[in-house]
Amino acid sequence: MLDNADMPASSADRARLRRGRASLALALVLVTIGVLRFVTDTLHEMNPDYWRALDGTPLRYLVRAPSDGSVAGWLNAQCFKLLSVPSGISLVWLWTRFDSGLWADKREAWADATMRMVWIGSFLAGFTLIELEKQFHMLGMNTLMVEGERGWANHLIHLVSAALAWWLADRLAFEPLRQAEIDLDREIDGLAGEQLS
Repeated sequence: MLDNADMPASSADRARLRRGRASLALALVLVTIGVLRFVTDTLHEMNPDYWRALDGTPLRYLVRAPSDGSVAGWLNAQCFKLLSVPSGISLVWLWTRFDSGLWADKREAWADATMRMVWIGSFLAGFTLIELEKQFHMLGMNTLMVEGERGWANHLIHLVSAALAWWLADRLAFEPLRQAEIDLDREIDGLAGEQLS
């Protein structure tokens, strides 16, 4: 008789594993982008010319830098913040994904619209405060807009970013990464069923 480790994965299991792995990969990419952008935003506050070391290279378009007049420069200066709230919600998803608990409980909690609104609203409020500080310097921080960045567009893009985060949250799946996790879930369900009967 085959034990669980020797049994071939069903197509449903393989689909769950694909969804789990794709969700993890997407969340990790977005969080990495968000962290790198946060670091370069902080560097920009300390030294607005730090990016000049990367001028003339493609890396210039990945860090906070003034637009050089090209489409890539404008996208970097103005539109990169489309990924801000999705990066934040991906961080929350990763935290939830690797926290203790059952998959079903995590799925149920994540599907709660109120919880999502609180997280997305919190990120949106924080990013809006940063943009207002860049425009009006209310808090005395050293945040500045770069060439090619417009205050009104920043707020609009963050609203679109929040909508994108809501859409993304629907697609991030709480699924296992390995067949052994699926097999363990089945064993736990089987034991729970035996105790109830």
